[in-house]
Amino acid sequence: MRSVLPSVVACILVLPASAQTYRAPEFYRAEAYFNSSSFEDRIAAQVLLIAAGYQNVVPTERFSLRTFEAINRFEADGRFSHIDGMLTKNVMDKLFDAAAPMLRMWDFRPTSHPVKGAQIWMPFGMGLRRVPSKNGISLDDPGGRLKVGYNYFENVFVEQAYQDLVEKMVRNRTTIHYKVFKEGWFVISATTSEGTDQYTRYHQDGSGILGFTLFWNTAQGEVSGERVAVLMSASLGSVMNGRPMIQPPGYDRSGAPIAQATAPVQPTTRVEPPTQFAAIPPSAAPEPKVEPKPAPVTPPAPAPKVEEEKGIKTGTGFFVTAGGKMLTNAHVIKGCSAVAVKLSDGSARKARVDATDANNDLALLTVEGITEGKFLKLRAGVRLGESAAAFGYPHTDVLASSGNFTLGNVTALAGINDDSRYYQIQVPVQSGNSGGPLLDYWGNAIGVVSSKLNVMKMASLTGDVPQNVNFALKATTALSFLETNSVQVDLGSATGEKRDPADIAEAAKQVTGFVACQ
Repeated sequence: MRSVLPSVVACILVLPASAQTYRAPEFYRAEAYFNSSSFEDRIAAQVLLIAAGYQNVVPTERFSLRTFEAINRFEADGRFSHIDGMLTKNVMDKLFDAAAPMLRMWDFRPTSHPVKGAQIWMPFGMGLRRVPSKNGISLDDPGGRLKVGYNYFENVFVEQAYQDLVEKMVRNRTTIHYKVFKEGWFVISATTSEGTDQYTRYHQDGSGILGFTLFWNTAQGEVSGERVAVLMSASLGSVMNGRPMIQPPGYDRSGAPIAQATAPVQPTTRVEPPTQFAAIPPSAAPEPKVEPKPAPVTPPAPAPKVEEEKGIKTGTGFFVTAGGKMLTNAHVIKGCSAVAVKLSDGSARKARVDATDANNDLALLTVEGITEGKFLKLRAGVRLGESAAAFGYPHTDVLASSGNFTLGNVTALAGINDDSRYYQIQVPVQSGNSGGPLLDYWGNAIGVVSSKLNVMKMASLTGDVPQNVNFALKATTALSFLETNSVQVDLGSATGEKRDPADIAEAAKQVTGFVACQ
């Protein structure tokens, strides 16, 4: 859904060829310093940031903008003379001191599921007692502060479990703070109507689902349950997805790591002594019963490397906030070192890539210089057969460069092989429409135009030529992606009078952009 248009884009793309030019030089210096650490210390530093309350995403071996900002906040709170995001020994020592009290209280121990064997971190340091459970392990704090269940449910599929749990929470008036559903697993963070916080993560494991739910009640005592949840989530993800992870701090790390990962080759220029991360003594909690360790989990083999496309790629994007946040397809900006967006007023602006989700083919951009702009509301719950429209910039080398508006309808509520993330649409789209909005007749975005059926392949397989079969990611998928990246959007509704197509087209033009990158 992209075209290579050097002659068209040359006049609007005036960005340097270096990657991620929106990040300050301090970020790259801090990143280089971080990357010179051992693999274990990279993860350990982020575990300390989480425990101290400065980072709330699972640790990885990569240096992200969130980690950089977390270190800066810690340095500012600690009144360091230099706030530069660099994990020097001085910063690590003070970070250790800040995190150690919480880590002592939690006293995480790697604990195996009695049936499936997979190990996750469990917070045994608060006098947790084991209570009967037919599906796994349940631990309960007698003081009512925290409880956790680590369970396996046979003959359950993760997508249905996710939908059932969300529906149950809505019925029970539980406030959902964020929810993420990806291929094979989901996460939900919520607060019940009684004020109990909970965090749930489950993965498909054969014919059943394996995961945990953590409950905590701050009225009974502060345990920083959200930090416990993130660290437990990271440990489960390492087992099920092959992500790199370490053993809990204070635990004897002479055994096998939770997930096997190849440490990167280290440069020889950094000779600082290792962090005192392993020096945290365990609490006085009784030693839990240790089940036999399972065989190490081997991460899935990486997909074959595909050579990046060269030249300039184009597509469409649309604003979802007044502050310049733009949604598009991940494949539109994949492999690009510089991104620009041409707006309806003819101006070309730089854009940075804030986040991508390759599985769902979504990307979040921030377009520079937009502070109070127009944007689209997102609406879920589309009906089969509902009228729909698309606005985008297809084939701008031969078609109108001012945008293209087409009409049609929603022909199925699922994509190929009943993929519930997509709508099948009979709205004409072409190469270059990718990332543009699928609109209803009230002017809401109900989806993100994503792909079209390969006509030639289908004809060779079936002997029939399919007509106008295209696909758009549902707004619900986009909403989950935006929530995951802390972007608040306005929700639309199918109320009031339907708008005239000409009015929808004019409004859509004001909130979309021609995305070009190289």
